Amino acid sequence: MNSNQWFDSTLWDRLSAPTAEGSTLPNAAYVDPDFFAAERDCVFKRHWVFAEFAHLLAEPGSVRPVEVAGQSLLLTKDTDGVIRAFHNVCIHRGAVLIEEPRSDCRNIVCPNHSWSYSLKGKLLARPHFFGGDQHDTKPAECTSNNLVEIACHTWHDWVFVNISGDAGPFSSYIAPVLEKIADYNLDSLRLGGTLSFDIEANWKLAVENFIEPYHVFSCHPWLHSFVTMAERDAPTFEDHILLCGYTFQRTDPARGEGLPYFPGLPEHKKNRGDWFVLFPNFAFEIFPDQLATLVTTPISAQSSRETISLYFVGEGADGEQFRAARDTVIKNWHDLNLEDIGILERMQRGRLSDGFNGGVLSPYWDPVQQHFARLIYKAMASTSQ
Repeated sequence: MNSNQWFDSTLWDRLSAPTAEGSTLPNAAYVDPDFFAAERDCVFKRHWVFAEFAHLLAEPGSVRPVEVAGQSLLLTKDTDGVIRAFHNVCIHRGAVLIEEPRSDCRNIVCPNHSWSYSLKGKLLARPHFFGGDQHDTKPAECTSNNLVEIACHTWHDWVFVNISGDAGPFSSYIAPVLEKIADYNLDSLRLGGTLSFDIEANWKLAVENFIEPYHVFSCHPWLHSFVTMAERDAPTFEDHILLCGYTFQRTDPARGEGLPYFPGLPEHKKNRGDWFVLFPNFAFEIFPDQLATLVTTPISAQSSRETISLYFVGEGADGEQFRAARDTVIKNWHDLNLEDIGILERMQRGRLSDGFNGGVLSPYWDPVQQHFARLIYKAMASTSQ
């Protein structure tokens, strides 16, 4: 594999070596602002990535600006109910079109010269375009006159985009996960709560921490009492999917005791928890009675924002009779994440040390960390060309 300014010629050998003899990424991948900028282009623009929650565009006429990979994007929902994504910029002089979420929009009007576009991105009119009072009310049918559309797909409550347009179909991206969670009827889920955390750590550390359970016995006393290390599966991976899980022997209020289960759930899934990462940064855990997503948004080379959204089955999300059980689960997620954040920020500070540069890995728990590093390496390889 090719080297570049951050990856020396031996790194690929260490990433592909047996885990006990290998390593993960060098420190620069977690602290260098230039690496962070290149990562936006090579990782976040070229893959399917989470952009927004569909429930925030609940009704036709909803328009919502979002930022992905440093790009200002615009999500719209027209009367056909489809959420679309565009670059949030007027094609005329490059003004940002929308800066705050809006509802009941019939069209999008640029604040600069009042060029207007439909919610499908089509140019509608250009006032005074041919001179004073000479309006262009029927612009020629030409795609270069329209907003620049971005590949977009909504999966349940989660809107994904691919800015470069060359990541392949979303159906291929999501297929391996759909196969593994086929027993769960995600249509039965409703949003029950959201948590947000700003952390002084690179986004990759949060993803790596999410998928490895090795730290549980040391960092999460309650979680270890619920499922011990001996009961936990080793993390594994399949191409762009990272996965792990466990079978629990008892229920607990902190994990949803008393909440309704997914309808028709097979017996062997009623005491099972599984979690997944869809590369690069969309993660979720699924249990018999809930699904929690964790999206880690890169802010800078050394900071990120975690958003945890908790979905429950049917009235488990909003029924008064389930309020106490639901609140207990949400508090548990909050407390567990606070325990994680302290460790994440310690690891981030450690990436500034000359005494660490890739790590010494556990052959049982850390092959998934090595694989995640390989995915980053391959995505970044184009910077050397």
